[in-house]
Order: sequence, then structure tokens, then C-alpha cells
Amino acid sequence: MSLCALTLSFNAALAGSLQSQTQSTSPSEKNQIRVVTNEVIVPVTVTNTSGEFVLDLSQQEFHVFENGVEQNIDHWDIGGDPLAIVVALETSSRLRVMAPVIHSMGSIFTETAMALDGEGAVVTYDSTVDVRQNFTQNHDAVEKAIARTAFEGAGTNLYDGMAAAVQLLQAHPPSRRRVMLIVGESQDTGSTAKLGQVVRDAEHANISIYAVGPSSAAADLRANSTGADPLKLPGIPPIAVSAPGKDSMGHTFFDWLTPAIWLLERGTNEIKNHQLQAAATATGGIHYNAIRDSTFRSALDKIGSELHAQYILSYQSSTAHAPGFHSISVNVSRPNVFVRTRPGYYVATPAN
Repeated sequence: MSLCALTLSFNAALAGSLQSQTQSTSPSEKNQIRVVTNEVIVPVTVTNTSGEFVLDLSQQEFHVFENGVEQNIDHWDIGGDPLAIVVALETSSRLRVMAPVIHSMGSIFTETAMALDGEGAVVTYDSTVDVRQNFTQNHDAVEKAIARTAFEGAGTNLYDGMAAAVQLLQAHPPSRRRVMLIVGESQDTGSTAKLGQVVRDAEHANISIYAVGPSSAAADLRANSTGADPLKLPGIPPIAVSAPGKDSMGHTFFDWLTPAIWLLERGTNEIKNHQLQAAATATGGIHYNAIRDSTFRSALDKIGSELHAQYILSYQSSTAHAPGFHSISVNVSRPNVFVRTRPGYYVATPAN
């Protein structure tokens, strides 16, 4: 369910793909989706210092805070509702070298992420954005859509591809948990959509963003380990490495919270080369740097496992419609665990 009133204008490229979902509505209803609620849904991933999922926590061990004020948890579950997942694949020519491993990812995705009751859709983006497979529970259809992708595009309209995935998920019934899985680089060469606004829209629609692919993150982590500052953003402190443990791939946790909040507050394209890391963090997901077959497959398996091992919390916010950034933090009454969730959500002023 959305956190605030949303207005969604479907672009012409997606209108045909979404036509079957909007045929029964009036012309004005086809162009807008407006949902008002104070319910805040918070997917929470809890791991130990070895990166293993902690699955035996009780509701009483969770404490959720919005803007520093503890909230009453209305709903608690592990695993949550069935998933609706859009795979957004970059099909630019620069990823042609990864074609074999991407073509073979379909079976891993359907088995670990979609599982028995999930629905999947496939969107590709290069200089254009195309819906290759609308939502279906048919594993074969999703696997074929992924296997048939050609890496021939000249551009990389990442933000437009993400916006298309958000639109598909927003139009899907809210009874399913919404997830976007991006396979590509943290680069954009010509989108009309703005990264910050796309991430805000994803937050409002309770969409968790995950990403797998080559990026500059590894080089930045190496630079940071030598004392260099890998990412400076104007007006806010630099990010830093923290070490509460290891992530599910065995890597030291890297603090992407600062640029994630920056994205939500600014709603612009000011972050370069780290877009997917920040976007994933802003929605409670994670980005995996993967090039080799083994790391790529392992990352997909970890994402699929995490989606079915998350705790899903919800609460009624007394300030959900107040403009500005609303911070969310989750504490667990158990030592030596790491908690990852969405850092908050942004509500635009009425003028915006």
C-alpha cells in the first residue's frame, strides 16, 4: 500500500503493455492512481556477524522508530505476502560480454525469487524501454523472456527503465510484496526520468530495489580502506565504512545510507556512478557487484533467499502525510545482529 497520495502518469511506451490492466477504467482513471493511507510497511532483513539470516526473532524483539519516536507494530510476519518482481535488464552493447551469464539467470530467478507463488515480469532498457514479459506465474515464460534478450543498444536509460518497473508494480495489486531487480551497471546516458523521483515513487509504493552487476563500488571500497573519501556530496558529511559484521556475500558493510537519504530528499540526479547502490539502500534492498558467473549466480541466490527470509512489519504513522523526510529505524533486542531496512520515506509538499 502507498504511504501518501500518488499521481502516476503512464507514458506512451507502457500504455500498450498495461492496457489489459486498465481497460475497465474511465479515461481519467487510466492516467492516475491515487491511494491514501497512513500504514507504513517495513521489510526488515536481520543477519548475524557471519552474514547468515536470523530467522527465530519474535515480534516483541523488534522496535520501530519513525523520526525517533517508537511506533506500535500492528502487523508482524516472516516471509510476508507472495512476491511481484520486475526484472529490469540493461541490454546495451557494453554488457554483451555478460550475455551468457545473464541469459542463464532465468532459472535461478524463478526458482529462488518467484518460487511457487510469486509473479515475475521482465523489462529491458538501453536507449529505449520495452516490456518483454508482463506479470505471470509461468516460470518458462519469464525464463524465455530473459534468455532471448539481445545486447545491441547504444544508450543506457537506466532511470527510464526503473520508472517503467515502478509503473508496472504500482499498477499491480498491493496484496503482493513489490520488488524491483535491476541487472546492469550504475550508469545512465539519456533518461528523461530523474533518479531521485523514481526512488521516491518506489518508496511510496513499498517497492524494494535490488541490483546485480558491474559497478565502480569495488574500487571505491578499496579507496576508502586506504583513507580516501570515495563519495562526497555537497552539504552533507561524507559516508564512511562501518563494521557491524559481514553482508550475505561476506563483504564488509559499506554505509550507503547518506547518499540514499540524499536521493530521497533531493529527488535529483546528483549522484554519479553509485546510483544503484544508493537506490537499493533507500528502499531497504542491496546492490551486489558481480561480473563472474559464480558471483552473479551467488548474488541472485542470496537475493532470492533474503526475500523469503525477511520480517515484514507495519505500523500506523501519525505523521505520514507531513511534508519532508520521515526517518525509519528498527532495533532488535538481540546482540550481535545487523538490521537492514528502508531508512525512511519522503513526502513532497503539495506544490510538488
